[in-house]
Amino acid sequence: MNNHELKKLALSAKNRLIGNKDKINAGLKTARTMPFSPNIKIKTISLDDNNFYNRVKEVLERDALDPIREVMDQDYYRSLSAGMKEKYLLDVIEKFLSYKKRFDQEVSQKSVL
Repeated sequence: MNNHELKKLALSAKNRLIGNKDKINAGLKTARTMPFSPNIKIKTISLDDNNFYNRVKEVLERDALDPIREVMDQDYYRSLSAGMKEKYLLDVIEKFLSYKKRFDQEVSQKSVL
């Protein structure tokens, strides 16, 4: 996933959140506007997933330039449709931020001791 694609997905998601109907598909001409089917399963990362936390921790420790891309499952991401890519990306960002907060708290506790 390149930065241009990531920016288009983020812009599209932002426009949906603020209700800007004219610009929703501005960056995603091929995106389907259908709601998700209830029988489609989207791979998400559990907040209790130690493997994901370990990846986040490793990325944060080495101060990676693009940490979100590094913790994502790239093969799975490429297999998704445009709408599902947005959902997966937003889920990964949410989980990453919660684990980053946890990591920062652990680091601050170690520095106090």
